Amino acid sequence: MILSTLLAQDATAAPAADAVSREPTFVEQLFANPLLPIVVVIFLFYTLLLAPERRRKAEEAKLLASLKKNDRIVTVGGIHGTVVSVTADSDVVTIKCDESGNTRLKMNRSAISTIVNPNKET
Repeated sequence: MILSTLLAQDATAAPAADAVSREPTFVEQLFANPLLPIVVVIFLFYTLLLAPERRRKAEEAKLLASLKKNDRIVTVGGIHGTVVSVTADSDVVTIKCDESGNTRLKMNRSAISTIVNPNKET
């Protein structure tokens, strides 16, 4: 009886020792790392906020660089006009606001919101 009790104790103690000495898997090690949440937050911040903003700014710079004479534009303030003069090295653009061409405005390139496509206008 003593022998069966000792054998029973050894049998129950052996699996507990195996569970403690078992090597954690790669996934368990990855999720146990305290830097993982920080890396995930930085990745999400970049993909959701920084990358689209950078793309939008690049498109805006491309739009302003392609500005030429007789382009129809809309400013940030909602003024519709036609470009009269623009130089590549200057930030100032001159537009005319009426059909007779008497009213001209000088404004910064950054004040131009969109170039109106005459094919889309009705």
